[in-house]
Amino acid sequence: MRIQTMDDINAQPSALVREQDFVLNVRRLYRTGSPFLVANVTLSTLANEGKGDGPLEGMQDRLRDMARRTGATYAEMSNGDIFLVWNAVPGAEHWPREAWDGVLAKDVNIPDLMARTLFIYNLPTGYSALRERINHYVETSRAAALAPEGPTPAEVLRGDSARGPLTAWTVDQIGRLLGQIDLRRFLRAQTIYIHRGREAWGPLSEEYFIGFEELRKTYFPRLEVAESAHFFLAICQILDQRLLEEMALTFELPENGACFLNLTVPSIMGSAFARFAHAITPANRGRIGFELNSSDVFQDISLTLYTITEIRREGFLVALDGVRPNMLPYFNAAKFDVDYIKVNVSKGPLKDRAAQLKGPAVQRALAALPREKIIFFRCDSEEALALGLKMGVTKFQGWLIDDKARLE
Repeated sequence: MRIQTMDDINAQPSALVREQDFVLNVRRLYRTGSPFLVANVTLSTLANEGKGDGPLEGMQDRLRDMARRTGATYAEMSNGDIFLVWNAVPGAEHWPREAWDGVLAKDVNIPDLMARTLFIYNLPTGYSALRERINHYVETSRAAALAPEGPTPAEVLRGDSARGPLTAWTVDQIGRLLGQIDLRRFLRAQTIYIHRGREAWGPLSEEYFIGFEELRKTYFPRLEVAESAHFFLAICQILDQRLLEEMALTFELPENGACFLNLTVPSIMGSAFARFAHAITPANRGRIGFELNSSDVFQDISLTLYTITEIRREGFLVALDGVRPNMLPYFNAAKFDVDYIKVNVSKGPLKDRAAQLKGPAVQRALAALPREKIIFFRCDSEEALALGLKMGVTKFQGWLIDDKARLE
């Protein structure tokens, strides 16, 4: 049965659609390596200061007409400002000033005003400066769209009403909160290493994830998020969507190796994933993977299989994550069309996954899996590492492995 997502019950258009579309377009242009000329005309400033020729809508119409006449791409920001993008053909260098002159009121101080209302960029050399300028619009649009009326979600979640087990109301407040904060400061990464013999370790890929416990302690410390699997999954799906939105705008591949993102299966079927995929060139998709939790397999196996097929069709890698050793005898993980199978080998006083590796049924199930696909994660004990190496496992992830790799 498909779980109803927060997108289903709280759907609303993003306030950042215009800015996000333009970011993706600029990234595509930059990757071509061809020269482009970009002009940013801050019509909102001209309108607010009474120095534009007529109302904002009229100035926008004139720039649209010019874009059609000169073959420019016209991009309107949420506050009414405009970007125009031309192929850098001979004579194009005159068009930004022509565009600006066409919306300017008469008898104004042109030198002072031009410095504040006309910005010109050349691609590909000026890409970083242009991205910084667009990011200003992204942040401004987000702040304007989410300006609170009354208590903010952060204030509500710190109040007495937001304590105890999760409810639909607190999940909604968390969803609103996640739309207002910068999630990038909670983005974490951990390396997956490959054992190359003796004490030699080499990086295989990076796994990116949201440091949820830090996020919880910062914004909603009195909520018991683990009490309701259904509501916790809803939060995970909201986090997935926000993470994909941020990554589509700012993501840069590491120079070497692959990288993985943790996602729930329903998140792959949403618009945020489609936008992220659209931002990644086909040539780079083979270095990006998505980790799907094994709990999704048992929640809806047909949807999980379909999701894996869709990820494959888009050219991305896939890993089956969160597999516990004592699960392996009860389903054939080798039947899934995935690149990696991540087995949880954590060792703790309540749940000793490493000890489960010693069971005969688990040993037989592990022996049936392709060795090159197995990753032991949360490998933080010498016992789990030794058992893995004895079984022929070569890929590991965990704080213990981080320490060993640093000692080389």
